[in-house]
Amino acid sequence: MNQEFADKIRDDFEKLTGVNCTIQFMEMGESHIPTRLLSSEQGVYIFFRNQQSFKVGKAGSNSQARWNSHHYNLDEKTPSTFPKSFMADLDNFKSYFPEEIHFEMENLNRESIKMWVRNNLSRIEFKISSEESKIVLNLLEALVQFHFPPIYEGRQSN
Repeated sequence: MNQEFADKIRDDFEKLTGVNCTIQFMEMGESHIPTRLLSSEQGVYIFFRNQQSFKVGKAGSNSQARWNSHHYNLDEKTPSTFPKSFMADLDNFKSYFPEEIHFEMENLNRESIKMWVRNNLSRIEFKISSEESKIVLNLLEALVQFHFPPIYEGRQSN
């Protein structure tokens, strides 16, 4: 997955709906810093490594925490987060990563999870206007899921 492929999804979405969509591509490491979701925006995000998608999600204009913090936390209070999903499936999740970081993965905790996610996973953000209907947001999410089928999706994931 790369910027060109993300651009293709955006172009397909815009042709299909006539709705403008912006993209922010964040390579794992220093550039992986989630943006703020403005009150005038809603969007879809994806966490991935190489060609494997792990989580695709969406957030409305009133879901700032879902957009930029829930999936970087490992706590008891926040329901249905990406870290809870992959920690519950750690043996399978580790198979997508080099063996030399498996020990680090086994020892992730509340203090280390945010930086680990940022350093080891890339993220793409697709944003549209919050004036667009939830149906349009759902279509954007479905289009991203179609192109990047995620491993951890839906409430059954955690």
